[in-house]
Amino acid sequence: MKILYLVHQFFPEGYYGTEKFILNTVKMVQKNGNKVKVITYSLHNPDTFPTADAEILSKEYVYEGVPVLAFRHRNVPPDSHVHLQDEQVFAFAQTILARENPDLVHVGHPMRVAGFVQACMKLNIPYIVTITDFYLQCVRGIMLRPNQLLCEGPEEGRACETHCHIPGVRERLAAARSIMASARFLLAPSEFVAAMLQKEFQIPVQVIHHGMSYRKIKRNHRVYGHNDTITFFYGGSLTSHKGVHLIIEAAKQIDSNRMRIKIYGTGDPGYTEHIHRMAAADSRIEFCGKYTENDLSEIYQQVDAAIVPSIWYENYPLTLHEALASGIPALVSNVGGMAEKIKDGYNGYTFRLGDANALAARMKQLVSDPSLLNHFKANLSNFMIPTIEQEIYSYSRIYSSIV
Repeated sequence: MKILYLVHQFFPEGYYGTEKFILNTVKMVQKNGNKVKVITYSLHNPDTFPTADAEILSKEYVYEGVPVLAFRHRNVPPDSHVHLQDEQVFAFAQTILARENPDLVHVGHPMRVAGFVQACMKLNIPYIVTITDFYLQCVRGIMLRPNQLLCEGPEEGRACETHCHIPGVRERLAAARSIMASARFLLAPSEFVAAMLQKEFQIPVQVIHHGMSYRKIKRNHRVYGHNDTITFFYGGSLTSHKGVHLIIEAAKQIDSNRMRIKIYGTGDPGYTEHIHRMAAADSRIEFCGKYTENDLSEIYQQVDAAIVPSIWYENYPLTLHEALASGIPALVSNVGGMAEKIKDGYNGYTFRLGDANALAARMKQLVSDPSLLNHFKANLSNFMIPTIEQEIYSYSRIYSSIV
């Protein structure tokens, strides 16, 4: 069968959780003998696109054996990341879908590519949607109000109008409902994300947990003594809702030279500059920049505990998957998809969301007695993250039931 995958950004331009999920899925489905192509939005310089006489520019390339079609507006609308309806993308999508003639479309993220979903509806092309975050029910995408308090849901738009003062949100929610209602299947990687969607839209959501490609995973078998130095690790996007500043605030409360912190990733320039300034006087904190999946085995041999300090619900970050599969315990905020996998005191620690003092207390426990990690690592040896093969088997059954 021929399957198209829609995602808001893709490698090498975008390389975080949803992009990894799509890349891993596409590679496995392609390996199983199916024709695949990723369709994605790009913010690259319009001069790098070969088409010259159109409002929608496009180009094709191959990434690690995966064919990709990238497109963009000639002049990107400032709110293109918000709207679920775009006539220019809709018209372009109909042309592309007619040309590609797919048996099925799998939506990995609808941001900026929702016009393709609407074109699927018009052309009667079946599609499924994997909900990897809260974008369809939240304009901000993260269920976090401007005052940094968690939101419990849009409440048919009332909460958005009251707390975020967003106009037109009811129409957007109607468009989101239409996208989900017309999908053959709605899927989510965590019970929490599924429950949030069902609460707002009363639409059934099936859970398929993200699988892990163990080919690039090497388990960390380090054993700790009471006086060892330990290295904490953060990997992911450097944006405010990811809570990296909490790690730096917590580090300031720990007066010990037996602690190191490695921060990997890139992101919002303003926020990145801010956390660099916060950490400037602390030589224990190292900013390591961009990393790829190929770097994972080496990185996880050099660190001892992962920190996922998100101040939003978080769906279920692949960084956490990778750490646990590598035998690395984790310290995570106590809400959302993260709390599904970390049992406090068993395979890591949870701490109160947004509370740097609570995070510092957990970090101090490990710095004071690193041998506590031995208990967590022993428990992780009995903790199995699903394989990518198991995940793709579940998706393949869904594909076959539709086509």
